[in-house]
Amino acid sequence: MPKKCAEAALSLLECMERSECVKDGKSVHECLKDPIESDECKAQRNAYYTCKHSQLNMRTRIRGVRVY
Repeated sequence: MPKKCAEAALSLLECMERSECVKDGKSVHECLKDPIESDECKAQRNAYYTCKHSQLNMRTRIRGVRVY
């Protein structure tokens, strides 16, 4: 069974790989830590955060994770 947030994580990774920060030689992890550098992928980052956060919410755990 695949991870619940795999789609959101993959879209965030693809966006970060296309960003200028990664093209300048920094790693994806370094670019995610800097909020100014990861501004281009703000929507994907928010979707991934919401998906991971919903896994901890008891109401969502009972009803299931939404597909974003």
